[in-house]
Amino acid sequence: MRYERKYRIEQATAREVREVLRVVPGSFHQAYPNRWVNSIYFDGPGFEAMRENLGGISNRIKYRIRWYGEVRQHIQKPVLEKKIKSNQLGTKEHVSLSPIDLTGPFDLSRLLRLEANIGPELQPVILVRYNRTYLESMDRQVRATIDEDLQYFAFIGQRPIWHSPVVDPAVILEVKYGQDQEARMDEILQAIPFRLTKNSKFVSGMGSAW
Repeated sequence: MRYERKYRIEQATAREVREVLRVVPGSFHQAYPNRWVNSIYFDGPGFEAMRENLGGISNRIKYRIRWYGEVRQHIQKPVLEKKIKSNQLGTKEHVSLSPIDLTGPFDLSRLLRLEANIGPELQPVILVRYNRTYLESMDRQVRATIDEDLQYFAFIGQRPIWHSPVVDPAVILEVKYGQDQEARMDEILQAIPFRLTKNSKFVSGMGSAW
């Protein structure tokens, strides 16, 4: 499991955030090319996952389907991620799914039941899309991501509302590190001049697009 420290930044650009990370202890540099990230989040009929997040429940689980590149496409290699949160630590479990054609009719809830044995109560509720920059410290022990150009697409039944995404102008910074790096992190985190926040793209999308 690892720590994820999150910052919702509304007074700086992604480029300015990247420059800050370049000069803090650890000297973060780009690890991989930027890419578009797409995630479809699921919740129950009473929006239990969202309520648990807003209520600060320490131990919770969240499900999403993730893919990269164009948002409305025939997805060749979608992955179901089970995000497990335990206090301040988090981890993921992954299940590869059959291709999904988002340009035609589809039933994501049925796909989860058949291929991941997840019950019928889960329904797709929000699609989140953003452009991600990948950074890492010089010793490659600490990772960071910067997300910009966030868009939220609400669902009606099994289908996203493609024509009216909600645009979020914020920049989201996440600093990610293993438990073995905790002793060195105070120096790095104190040098980042942004305020730590409790940020969830899932909850932000639900609050904006619903």
